[in-house]
Amino acid sequence: MSPSPVPVAILGVSGFAGSELARLIAEQPSLLLAGVAADRWQGQPLGAHVRLRGPAARLEVAPMNSALEVARTAEVALLATPAEVSARLAPELLARGVRVVDLSGAFRLQDPAAYPRWYGFPHPAPELLAEAHYGLPEVPRASTAPDEASRARLVANPGCYATAAILALAPLLAAGAIDPASIYVDGKSGVSGAGRKVEERLLFMEIDENLSAYRIGDHQHTPEIEQALGRVAARPVSVTFVPHLLPVKRGLLVTAFARLSGAVAPEEIPGLYARYFDPEGLVETCRPEEVTLARVAHTPLARLGARADAERGTVVVTSALDNLLKGAASQALQNLCTMVGAPPLERRGAL
Repeated sequence: MSPSPVPVAILGVSGFAGSELARLIAEQPSLLLAGVAADRWQGQPLGAHVRLRGPAARLEVAPMNSALEVARTAEVALLATPAEVSARLAPELLARGVRVVDLSGAFRLQDPAAYPRWYGFPHPAPELLAEAHYGLPEVPRASTAPDEASRARLVANPGCYATAAILALAPLLAAGAIDPASIYVDGKSGVSGAGRKVEERLLFMEIDENLSAYRIGDHQHTPEIEQALGRVAARPVSVTFVPHLLPVKRGLLVTAFARLSGAVAPEEIPGLYARYFDPEGLVETCRPEEVTLARVAHTPLARLGARADAERGTVVVTSALDNLLKGAASQALQNLCTMVGAPPLERRGAL
């Protein structure tokens, strides 16, 4: 007799990541979508907005002011909410015995003093920051407690740019192959990375046939990348990160640059990646030129390629993923499955 599916709730289901989560969870036999909340779709069946079949399609979307009641019967609540909302909701859910996977940045940074600078608010629950498990399954050393994923009460789902950058650079730093003070990351993301909101800069006439940098020196994923990579390297890491907005719906690609340390021969650099990542896992390694948005869009995969330049003593790594899936929803599902002991996502056929 198979075990009963684990009941879960999604709070903030009307955003792009929340909608993807609803679809993914509804397709997992080991999970039961027990409740959803969002102000934008309140009172409507979830299936009116998300392509679903079965009972999940008939779930009525509750307003966010009843979020705690929606999560009452859930074992785990997934928060697809803004960081300041997650920071308030997570402690209340944990106090009621509901475990949490948070897709915002509310629990990604360990230093509470960093939140006013990078997120614009003082953290209301700083005592939880040291407890939160940073959930990047392919790089367990990026978390403060890599062996605690299955027992975690609170998982901080990594940011999309951060996921791509950490995957790109972790094998090099783990091997001591690069200077940790020499890292530059150029990121380019589709417009869905900005969320489901209306802003002039996100209008079709502004983004079509255009490319623009934004939040230079002020992007919240910068300290997240440095913190995670510092754990991998076991020493401070400095990253210069510049994001750009692409005129595409979804997908994200980063190009990371660093100076070689001399500890690893340039010709051995590609082999570091093949050994670091599980060949049956959700990270593919290839030549840098084969890293494209088209190869990862609508999949839970990340795709990486590295090449060292012996003449200049540098290395370039390209890393691509779907910002709504491996950069958000499918990574949250990976973490959820680990927390509740459900079968892990497979390389093929998972989505």
